[in-house]
Amino acid sequence: MKSQSWLKKGKWLGLTLGFLISHPLMAAPPELTPRQYEQLSNLGEALQEERYEEVYERGYPLFERPRGNQEQRAFVRAFVARVLAQAYQQQEDLVAATEILQKSLKDAEYLDRQTLQALRWLLVQVYIGQGDYQQALARLESWWGDEEEPVADAHYLRAALLGQLELWQEAEPWLLIALDLQEEHPDSWLALAVAIYQQQEDWSGAAEYQAKRLEINPERPRLWVQLSQLQKLAGEDAEALVTQELAMRRGYLNNREMERLGRELLQSGQPLRAAKVFEVLLADQDEPEPSLLRLATQAWLQTSQPEDIAKALERLVKATQETADWRRLADWHYSQGHWEQALDAWTQLRPALEERERAQVELLMANAHIELANYSEARYLLEELLESSEERAARQWLNYLDALN
Repeated sequence: MKSQSWLKKGKWLGLTLGFLISHPLMAAPPELTPRQYEQLSNLGEALQEERYEEVYERGYPLFERPRGNQEQRAFVRAFVARVLAQAYQQQEDLVAATEILQKSLKDAEYLDRQTLQALRWLLVQVYIGQGDYQQALARLESWWGDEEEPVADAHYLRAALLGQLELWQEAEPWLLIALDLQEEHPDSWLALAVAIYQQQEDWSGAAEYQAKRLEINPERPRLWVQLSQLQKLAGEDAEALVTQELAMRRGYLNNREMERLGRELLQSGQPLRAAKVFEVLLADQDEPEPSLLRLATQAWLQTSQPEDIAKALERLVKATQETADWRRLADWHYSQGHWEQALDAWTQLRPALEERERAQVELLMANAHIELANYSEARYLLEELLESSEERAARQWLNYLDALN
């Protein structure tokens, strides 16, 4: 299977990357002069208020001509670079954002670790925005080397970048660590897990994490369909059918999907569940197709629900008025010992039959009359049959009637 749409550029990484760059002054700087602190604060405020022209006008002079000792100058340039890069990001000029961050990183030996890490992390984000996942991964690995305990978000990001590069087997352990480190899992993390296992054709693993996605977002119809597909690929056919039934109850399946579900239940030896699916589908249609009515009838006939079977058969003949359907209704009533109902159905059926078939039906009608002790009606039919293909059977039944007298 192909990788999923959650890997689209820019859509799934913004919140993850924000955790290290939420405010430009969060780093641990060297001691700044009051003037430097004021300048950087004003610059950060201009960014927050989206006054981009002011950011550029104030920022570049500070970046090009910082004052103070070497550590102060390096920190000011790093701070300004981050502000400028974020402004460029918001205006979708990622090339300019990359250039300013790379220039600032030339002062790496004079920067405190937290400031240096924030620069590297922001550069990872910028490369991701450009779709350069190889460079983003390289920068992330550089960041990783100076991080004592990378948090769950970082592990997820590493797995996601490896996924973008289709290194699915390498991505798996990083994602598992991310999931282990954090109790609550965003949908994007679980979606990545599904994609990783799909790409490795580990359908059971993919289904497991798709089920977890559903626990978080049960209101998303496509997740139900995708879960049932993965369960089928994993050989979990019974679970797949249950998933589809639950989706149907929520109203997430269209008519075509519901009919397919009913057929699959019928084929798997679950006629009662299949019948209930078909009934839901029929309830939504003013004039259902005869083929659907026949499917519902076929399902009910395989159950032990006589009242529902009778209703289904009668509904079918009412809709179609076809000979074969009348015959099925009559035969079923006869098999159940419903003699009068069988006679009513045969009476409707008889005029449309060819001579040989009509004789067979009339013999059955005679038998039903005998069961009802309507001996005269039975005798009349049997005597008529003495000139038919059922002559031998008719004579035997007449002998039986004579013996009764």
